[in-house]
Amino acid sequence: MAKLEKTVNESDTVSSGKKVKIKTIETKKESVTHTFKVTGVVEAVDFAYVTPEMNGQIQSIAVKEGDRVNKGQLLAKLNDKVMQNTKKELELALDLATTMYEKQKSLYEQGVGKELDYLTAKNQKESLEAKIKTLDSQISMSRIVAPFSGIVDKIYRKEGELAAPGQQFIDLVNLDKFEVEADVSEKYIPYIQKGAPVTVSFSAFPDIIQKTSINRTGNVINPANRTFKVEVVMNNVGGKIKPNMTADLTLSDYSGTDILVPSEAVKTDKKGQFVFVVTQKDGKSIAEKRYIKSDKHVDTQSIVSEGLSEKERVIVQGYNLVTNGTEVVE
Repeated sequence: MAKLEKTVNESDTVSSGKKVKIKTIETKKESVTHTFKVTGVVEAVDFAYVTPEMNGQIQSIAVKEGDRVNKGQLLAKLNDKVMQNTKKELELALDLATTMYEKQKSLYEQGVGKELDYLTAKNQKESLEAKIKTLDSQISMSRIVAPFSGIVDKIYRKEGELAAPGQQFIDLVNLDKFEVEADVSEKYIPYIQKGAPVTVSFSAFPDIIQKTSINRTGNVINPANRTFKVEVVMNNVGGKIKPNMTADLTLSDYSGTDILVPSEAVKTDKKGQFVFVVTQKDGKSIAEKRYIKSDKHVDTQSIVSEGLSEKERVIVQGYNLVTNGTEVVE
C-alpha cells in the first residue's frame, strides 16, 4: 500500500512530457448574490366562513355564488317576525310611558306631584327605551352582512333552512391581496429578516414574477422539520392567483464581492475541493493543483472564498486531461 501511494503521488506531480491543450479563464472579483428557493402555499388575506350571529330560519338570500359584494352589504336575512312584533309592542308601551313621564315631570316641577311618582315614570320610560335598543341589536343580528368586500365563493344553505352560529353558511373571499407562507430551514435564520427582498414566482403562471419583501418571519422553530415560517403579502395582479396554489420564493442568504469559477471545473478528492490553475515554471506553462474552499453556488458557477486570488488562470477545458505538473498550452 505504501508503494502504491508513492506511485500515485509521483504520477500526480510529474508531467507526461506531452503538452495538453487547455482553455482558461482569468479570475476576477465580481458582485455576487447567493439565492435559494423554497416552496410555499398561497392564502387569501381576506377569507371568511361567514355565519349568522343567532339561530333562525333563513328568510332570504340576497346574493348568489360568484357575486361581488361590498363591505357591509346584505348577504342573507333570518326570520325576525317575532322580534319585530315585540318591538311594536314595546314602542306602544313607550309612547304611553313617555306621556306619563312628561305629565309627572310637569307636576313635579310645579311642586304639585310626588317625587316618587316622577321617578317611577322616568324609570319606566328609560327601561322601555333600553329594551327597544337591545331588541334592535338582536334584530340586526338577523341580518348577515359582508365583513369585507369580496366574492361569494360558496353558499351552503337554502332559503327556509335553519342557520346557527358557527355553522358554515357562506364562503367569502377577496382576491385583491394574497399571502404566501413557506417553511425555511433554520440554518438561514441569521440571513432572513423582516423586510428582506424576495422574488415570488408561480409554476402555473411562469410569466408572473413579482419582487417584494418579507412581511413576517416566524419566532418558533418547528421541531418536526427544523424550519421557521416566512410570510409574504402582495397584490394579486390580474386576479389570476388563487388560494392554495403553490408559489416559489427566491430568497438571498449572501451578498458580496467574490471570485467565481465554473462549477464543472471544481473537483473533489480526499483532501477537499480543488481546481487546476496555470503557472509558469522554467519558461513553461504548468498545470498546478490548487485546493480551494467553495460552499455556495450561483447558477452554474461556484463562489470561491479561499484558495484563489485575482488574475489567476483557471483551467476550464481540458482539466480532466491534466495532473499536477502537466505542461499545457492554450
